[in-house]
Amino acid sequence: MATLKRIASGIVENTVYLGRFFLIALMVTIIFDVIGRRFFNVGSVALQELEWHFHGGLFLLCLGFTYLKDAHVRVDLFRDKFSERTNRLIEIVGCLFFLLPYCTVVIYFGIDFAANSFSAGEMSPNTEGLPYRWIIKTCLPLGFLLLGIAAVSILLSPREADDG
Repeated sequence: MATLKRIASGIVENTVYLGRFFLIALMVTIIFDVIGRRFFNVGSVALQELEWHFHGGLFLLCLGFTYLKDAHVRVDLFRDKFSERTNRLIEIVGCLFFLLPYCTVVIYFGIDFAANSFSAGEMSPNTEGLPYRWIIKTCLPLGFLLLGIAAVSILLSPREADDG
């Protein structure tokens, strides 16, 4: 159990670095795209597609980190009125009956989704678009795997208030 928690913690900590990379890459790409279109009258389909690739990767690969840091959306209207024990019970039920099964389904179908894209050599339908569409499609099962590991980590340890 301690090993699984260490693995989950290590993966999520490394996700922070990956998330920072995607965020900085997204910002730089948007800046280049906007400056090119605005001042040089040069539009780039590849840059626009790269923007949504970075945005998708950022979102998908940081799901587990967000869940572990308790930074995801909740219905605080009800949560604040419940005791800590009731909130913990809701967390456990939610993880076991909703989050983990959903992660399993997305991972199962997401692997096939990415593998089919890879084997077909899928690329952008745009002639100026990006090749290797399987890279972004691989982020889908990978992101939900990280989220599932975070959920297991939450189930195995008591929830502590984390302000950082």
